[in-house]
Amino acid sequence: MAASEYEARLSTYLNGAAACLALSIGRESGLLKVFMEPHEPMTIPEIASKTNLKERYIQELLGCLVASSIIEIDEASVKYYLPDELRSTLVRVMTFQALVDFSIQRKEDVKACLKMDGPKGYSGQTFPRYGEILSNILCVDLETVLEEEIFSNTPDVKQKLETGIDFVEFGCGMGPVIIELASRYPNSRFIASDYSPEAVAAVSKTIENMGLKNIKAQQADLYQLPDDWVGKFDVVYIRDCLHDMGSPSKGAKGLVKVMKDDGVLLLVEVVIKGDNHRENKEDPFAIQFFIFSTTVCVPESLCQRDGIGLGCTAGLNKMKGIIEQAGIPMSNVEIYPRKSASFQYLFVCRKK
Repeated sequence: MAASEYEARLSTYLNGAAACLALSIGRESGLLKVFMEPHEPMTIPEIASKTNLKERYIQELLGCLVASSIIEIDEASVKYYLPDELRSTLVRVMTFQALVDFSIQRKEDVKACLKMDGPKGYSGQTFPRYGEILSNILCVDLETVLEEEIFSNTPDVKQKLETGIDFVEFGCGMGPVIIELASRYPNSRFIASDYSPEAVAAVSKTIENMGLKNIKAQQADLYQLPDDWVGKFDVVYIRDCLHDMGSPSKGAKGLVKVMKDDGVLLLVEVVIKGDNHRENKEDPFAIQFFIFSTTVCVPESLCQRDGIGLGCTAGLNKMKGIIEQAGIPMSNVEIYPRKSASFQYLFVCRKK
């Protein structure tokens, strides 16, 4: 690579970082809210009136967002707008922007962990709004999540839910997926499980407020599950959690342990292309997920006893190995990339 090309690439990243910061400020200040809602092209004074923000700062932030082609401006360079067909995209991406912000806030923590005499890691659950951020990412398009992760590749699950089955979600967080399922399928029995007592308390409160009688929240450790859970569940569901565990293999064994013999494990994990850094370069999402792994996933795993720090960049072959170590042969596993999020894969695992 020529020096000029290298410099241009670095400049592109710096411009992207600047745009990302403008998005972050715009999201948190409320500036972007007026563009996420239906609107006519607006002048800066009109935007200031709608947002109760200062015109001079709006002007500079919009300059960055227009130069980044995130917000549009009319030919007279007076009115700003976002085309209707792009609003839902901005809303969806802004949920991930919150995760970027969370990662940025962990910079000093990562610097401390990097030192030879520094801490092994830290738990994201100890930081404010972490669970809310993850829940918001799910809720921005919950219907698509349900279709791609629960229904489209396992039509038998939908039929069984209507009849009545036992369904457990591990690492449920704030519980948006399993609570929605419980509200739709009153004949089935649901357990929303998480290692975090704060998450379980939040889910319990939501269940109570909604008046749902077919679901309960229960704190559980995949390494030490209740004896009466063994072979209990028709469907075991877990998304984006296994790679955060200190021992993913041990966690996967727990998942398989609670499945009925004819049950199904729905395992959703981030999978980037390739098994090494040279191959990872071919994945357009690799840059994002290596920094998410550095600031969220690896420290979460390493702060646990005997944590291996797998992270969310381990790749497809590593995930296959973990599933096989748990006792599910690859011949009993169907693998589907999510259509709306190609960096996530659904592993449909059956004992037989």
